[in-house]
Amino acid sequence: MKKEKKESDKNLIYLSIGIAILIITGWIITYVLLKENKNRGTFGDMFGSLNALYSGFALAGIIITILLQRKELKLQREELQETRGEFKIQNETLKIQRFENTFFSLLSLHHKIVDEIDYRRIKGSSPFGVDYYDLHYGDDEDDGATIMLTGRDVFKHHFDKLVDDLKHYENAEVAYLKHYEKAQADFGHYFRNLYRIIKLVDTSDFITSQSESKEIIFEKKYSYTSIARAQLSDYELLWLFYNGLSKHGSKKFKPLIERYALLKNIPTDKLAKQEDLELYSESSRKKTSG
Repeated sequence: MKKEKKESDKNLIYLSIGIAILIITGWIITYVLLKENKNRGTFGDMFGSLNALYSGFALAGIIITILLQRKELKLQREELQETRGEFKIQNETLKIQRFENTFFSLLSLHHKIVDEIDYRRIKGSSPFGVDYYDLHYGDDEDDGATIMLTGRDVFKHHFDKLVDDLKHYENAEVAYLKHYEKAQADFGHYFRNLYRIIKLVDTSDFITSQSESKEIIFEKKYSYTSIARAQLSDYELLWLFYNGLSKHGSKKFKPLIERYALLKNIPTDKLAKQEDLELYSESSRKKTSG
C-alpha cells in the first residue's frame, strides 16, 4: 500500500510539472506573437480560446484533485482496516498470554499442594511383628517411632487402604467418602484446584473464533488439558476416578473428566473392580471429539 501511495505521489508531481510547463509555454508563445503584431487588439481576441483552454485545465485540475483525494481517502480506509486487524491480533495475543499465565500458575499451585501434603504414621507392635499405624490427633508422638509420608506417597498410602474397602462395599461412593473424610483437609484443596484448572480451559473464550470449527477449538482446549493430565501420578488418577463418582465430583467434575479424557493414563489393573470402568463413558480414557 505504501508503494502504491509513493507511485501516486510521483504521478501527481509529474502531472503538475507537465501542466505548469504547458501553461508557461502557452503564455510565452502568446507574448511573442502579440509583440510582433501591431494590431494587438484584434489579434489578442484570437487568444480567447487559449484562455478558455486554461480555464479547462483549471477545471481538469480540480477534478484530478478530487479524484486523488478520493483515492487518498480509500488508502486511508484500507490502512485503518489493517490497523484494526493488527489491534485484533494483539488483543488475541494478550488474551492468550493472560490465560496461560493463569493456567500455568494453577499448575504450579497444583505441584505445591501435592508437595505440602503430609501424613504421619507411628510404629507399633502386632502379632506379626513391627507394624505402622496411622497417627491420630492427640496420640503421643515419639520422633524415633514415627515416620512422615509426603507428597504422592500419601495418595498411595490412602488408596491402598481405600481399595480394600472398595472390594467389600457394593456402593463405591460409600467406601470412598469414608476414606475421603480422613484426608479431606489435604485432598479437598487438591481436587478443588484441579477442577479449577480444567474448568478454566473449558470455559475460556480466547480460543473461540467464528472462522474455526468446533473440532479445531476442541483440539486447542484438549492440548491444554493434556498438559494438566500429564502432571497426575497413577494414584492421583485413581483417586480422581473415585472422586468423580462421589457427590463431590459427579455433577461438575465427572463431565469434564469424560470430555477431556483425563483418565487416559489410569492404571486400570489397580482399580478395586474392573466393572467400575463402566461407570464412566469410554471418552474418559480415549480422546473423542468435543
